[in-house]
Amino acid sequence: MRYFLGIDVGSVNSKLSLIDERRNIVYLDTEKLSSGPRLTVKSLIARLADKIDLQKIVGAGVSGSGRTAISKELGWAEYSDSLAIASGLLHFHPDAKTIIQIGGQTSLIIGLEDGLRKPWKVASNPLCAAGTGRFLEQQAYRLGISMEDMSSLALKSEEAPPRIAARCSVFAKTDLIHLQQKGVSVETMLRALCDSVARMVASFRKGPFEEPVYLVGGVAANLAIAKMLNEVISARNGHETKVSVPENYLHMESLGTAMLSMDKTSHVTLLPEKDERERFFQLPKLEIVPAKDGKLLKKIEKECTGYLGVDIGSTSTKAVILDETGKEVIGKNYLMTAGRPIEAVKEVFSNLLKEGADKIRIEGVGITGSGRYLVGSFIGADLIKNEITAQSRAAEDLDAEADIIEIGGQDSKLVIKRNGVVIDYQMNKACAAGTGSFIDELAEMLGISVTNGEFADLAFKAPYTIDLGTRCAAFMAQAVGSAQQQGMPLEIIVASLASAIAKNYLSKVVGNRSLGDKVILTGAVFYNKAVVSAFHGQLGDRELIVPEHKEISGAIGAALLAKEQMVGRKSSFRGFQRVVESKCTLTSFICKGCDNNCTITRMQMSGEKATYYGSRCDRYDSDATHAKKETLFDRREEMLFREYKKDSGTGPSVGLPRALLVYDFAPLLIGFLNALDVRCVISSQTTKEIVEKSLELSYADSCFPLKLLHGHAAMLEDTDYILYPSAIRLGAVKGDENQKYSCPLVQASPYIIRSVIGLEERMLTPTIDFSQGDGDVIKNLTEVAVKMGFSKKQGKIAAMAGLRSLRKFELDQANLGKEILEELRQGDKLGVVIFARSYMSQDAGANLGIAEKMAQ
Repeated sequence: MRYFLGIDVGSVNSKLSLIDERRNIVYLDTEKLSSGPRLTVKSLIARLADKIDLQKIVGAGVSGSGRTAISKELGWAEYSDSLAIASGLLHFHPDAKTIIQIGGQTSLIIGLEDGLRKPWKVASNPLCAAGTGRFLEQQAYRLGISMEDMSSLALKSEEAPPRIAARCSVFAKTDLIHLQQKGVSVETMLRALCDSVARMVASFRKGPFEEPVYLVGGVAANLAIAKMLNEVISARNGHETKVSVPENYLHMESLGTAMLSMDKTSHVTLLPEKDERERFFQLPKLEIVPAKDGKLLKKIEKECTGYLGVDIGSTSTKAVILDETGKEVIGKNYLMTAGRPIEAVKEVFSNLLKEGADKIRIEGVGITGSGRYLVGSFIGADLIKNEITAQSRAAEDLDAEADIIEIGGQDSKLVIKRNGVVIDYQMNKACAAGTGSFIDELAEMLGISVTNGEFADLAFKAPYTIDLGTRCAAFMAQAVGSAQQQGMPLEIIVASLASAIAKNYLSKVVGNRSLGDKVILTGAVFYNKAVVSAFHGQLGDRELIVPEHKEISGAIGAALLAKEQMVGRKSSFRGFQRVVESKCTLTSFICKGCDNNCTITRMQMSGEKATYYGSRCDRYDSDATHAKKETLFDRREEMLFREYKKDSGTGPSVGLPRALLVYDFAPLLIGFLNALDVRCVISSQTTKEIVEKSLELSYADSCFPLKLLHGHAAMLEDTDYILYPSAIRLGAVKGDENQKYSCPLVQASPYIIRSVIGLEERMLTPTIDFSQGDGDVIKNLTEVAVKMGFSKKQGKIAAMAGLRSLRKFELDQANLGKEILEELRQGDKLGVVIFARSYMSQDAGANLGIAEKMAQ
């Protein structure tokens, strides 16, 4: 009997399949990639040799991201993932039309028309962990849930899952943190995660999914993912569509590889080990830097006065008790939030009670962190402050002149001070690179701990470091995997990760800012001596200060701020024991009061009035400062669309997407359509549904405002026409250096959506180039009118009416500006200017209501 071998060398696991000449499965095996693909494949082949004589294997093939592990001299055939997956599945299910593969770091959607006889279409995830098994592992690890339990827990949730961003793993993680702080149950969050992956994967492909649909790859073991894919694809197709998980879903690619190799001749043998370290440029090793760690605190024995600070962070909860002078820490506790902020703060208080906190008379309580509002109400905080304010206050007592580098679990902060005054601050922009979770997750991927000194011990053993890049956490995971695949020793990878967190922070957070001569390094990540060493190496001759209580500096700052504010006032603190014993019920629901669809958290404590969190208006929030406020942007929007007459007009219906340059030229376009007496239909303000539709339809690397145009245009599918101009230059040219060009993508946007949405002749695209004068704009709008069946005369009259409307809007807008400036001069008010394109500053759905937030 002759045998044929297929090996799929993936990013997380390698899979082996052996078949006979009748295509029967003889042997299947799997090995996790822990020491690089070459050693993993060697291990698989060694186990295979114990089962069968390798000389009987006449053909062999390899696929997957690590297929270079097989030397060319052996004559193994190499196959693309999509070909191998399709070949394997079609053997067992020849009726397949769509194959969804979700693996450790890649996801594919393969569209088949006639098996492999006609070209197949492949859509894949961008270089991002969202929509992959690795993404799910990262989130489950954060919540302390095993992958085995994730599916069963997610299926227990009967609530509609709240939306978690499917765009990338970092954005999704941020949404998850917000849900944690709102008290959403772990089961519901896990279901939302599975829903996120399903939506992300489905977004790779436009239009309906041809049936039958099959799901393969390691993530197919997660029944919750399969269920969510059923729901997402059924909604896309407009009818119930079943996603089937075939037998041997994990080995489908390696089986296809073996079948494709049946007409090949290959040599199968045990693989020799190979050293490829010379591929990497060697950088300096990490040098041990002396660092002062916080000393163990004694149990509190005497009654005294103190101040309490609490920091509810994205990944951890911290509390500190300062003495009455505010100079000495007399009690502290730190633990992981684990998705349960209320339970976490109760546990922290319980631990403080064991150390004698009941002997402290608390005179003031300050709270900070991403969960400060919810937990602040629960414990009776006197002062709620943001993290940057709290960190800055704590740093004052260390060195008032020093800049502050603070690295938390999910975010990193920079505060720059001159002469003791904060002059600039910065946070990481929705990216985990340069944060604590960045190190935690990559270390966990390598199977080592950052909490017991193992990470640092390994890092300092490395004779040199290598450059893993200054990229996002998802790319860094790939860089680490690549280094593993090329045989790089573990200690060098670990040391290089410590350097990477410093480089990522300096690249993404500090950027071009100039740091002072002294810098405070704070945050629990700086207990890792390898990270401290890496920052010393990157920051040169600057004096670096690592606080003794670095892990609770935010809580210390909150306590100090409370101390300063509470002079002569009585604290609202409920008391440690009362908080620990308090029964609190958290529920959540989606408010349908408007298109924002906010997720509202209701906190009910025994015998007290319920409080609500999470809305963008005052419909539920108990805090009066959250009341809806009209802003000047609301007044501008009224002026912008004041001539819009909904459901009026007798001619054809013409849709106007409320996106991009419509926020500048709406009066021109509406005035033009009104003069033609057509029925003008403007899409609604940006909602979550429009955002999701936009992300589904748009090109992954385009900017958010351009993506939104796709969703707004798709909402106008029932209109006879869609009017959206190609705006080239937005005003008269003022010399070669200022031609007032719009962005090239904005210029091309109508042609992009015409192609993506399939608008063809329904799309009306006049060119607007005011550098050519009003006459050119009138001519181009007239041509559009003719396409709708109007005469040139009617079109010209309408175009001139549109221009008059635009000029009136511009004049009124300028007069409003003068009125506002005069009001500021005459009154005692603070004026804040928001610099942005109109399509960002005016669209509250895109900018998350920044103007209203500032007004509040």
